[in-house]
Amino acid sequence: MGLSKLTILLTTVLLILIATGCSSDKGKPKAVSPAEMSNPVKESELNTITLTPLAVKRIGITLAVAGNGNVANSRIYSGEVMAVPGQTVTLTAPVAGTLVAAGSQLQGGQQVRKGQALYRLVILPSERDLLSARDDVAQKQVQYTVATQKAQRADQLYKERAGSLRAKQEAEAELAAVAASLRVARSRVELLRGNTSGSAQLSTLTINAPISGTIQRLHSSTSQAVAAAAPIADIAATNTLWVRVPVYAGDADKINRSAPASVQLLSGFAGSAKAITGRPIRGPQTADALNTSVDLYYEISNMDENMNPGARVSISLPFHGSNAGMLIPYSAVVYDINGGSWVYENTAENVFVRRRIEITTVDNMNAVVKRGLTGGEKIVVTGAAELFGTEFGGGK
Repeated sequence: MGLSKLTILLTTVLLILIATGCSSDKGKPKAVSPAEMSNPVKESELNTITLTPLAVKRIGITLAVAGNGNVANSRIYSGEVMAVPGQTVTLTAPVAGTLVAAGSQLQGGQQVRKGQALYRLVILPSERDLLSARDDVAQKQVQYTVATQKAQRADQLYKERAGSLRAKQEAEAELAAVAASLRVARSRVELLRGNTSGSAQLSTLTINAPISGTIQRLHSSTSQAVAAAAPIADIAATNTLWVRVPVYAGDADKINRSAPASVQLLSGFAGSAKAITGRPIRGPQTADALNTSVDLYYEISNMDENMNPGARVSISLPFHGSNAGMLIPYSAVVYDINGGSWVYENTAENVFVRRRIEITTVDNMNAVVKRGLTGGEKIVVTGAAELFGTEFGGGK
């Protein structure tokens, strides 16, 4: 009987404890999540674009199959365009004189031909004559006045039959000689003032372009008096240029110096413009000890005048060996606002799905994909930008 009462008491206490625990759980507030997402979408379940056959035709979509291929080892460096040493000439004045344009006024950037007359150099008188030019004019003026009066008297005497014809002719000849010397003296004074428009018969030299090229800089202007050996203009031949590429000394032996390089302007991203082939040459043996770099030189053709000496370019240098990689045309790649790279895969007829990829490099207009594709996918090459605009509202 005592055992039954003890059992009933324990059971009652247990029920009370259970009831108390349940009521305390109901009264406790539920924990709040620090962040909530509504309608989460996995990247593998991105928007699928379905076009009509007419839309596909209007866009002109073309496809390419992603596949493996051999990719040459290369690395992109920064290079500096420079004129070929020995093909930059500085025109100088052979003697002291005043510059006169041989034709139209020359300007920086103007193209000139070899042998083209650029300037006429009016040779200045000697220093002694320059210092005494004004005194010489005054003296010649007095002589001219005297010779004029003498010629007038001889002519008057001849008319009155008191003088001979010979005396008249001698006086006129003397007047002509004095007048000529007076004109030369006056021209010298004008020349000192920088005025070369006078009618004096002065000695001149024609300065011709020694090479065909572009005027890089003008040191002197027309109607300017220049000293002997003074610089007049810099002319550089720009049809052929060099690219100087400083590379890390530890990579110098890894670079295939017998293979051509790919040069491109910085104004266009890789693949957007046709690259220029750089031919390796043996240039000056220059290096920079502070940057631990050595200089390599490549020659490029600049017949279209797109490159300017001193400009920075990107140059892809070939390394020894090659690697296998997943290749797709670079025109198939589109970029989002954050710089992510994407392609559109044709999964079914007129159905296109955007897929994220990671690109390691661009080689010969092909993008090398590190991850995102397994091979065999049909990738949109032409029309990827239109699909990107359609997906995000930019298309019509």
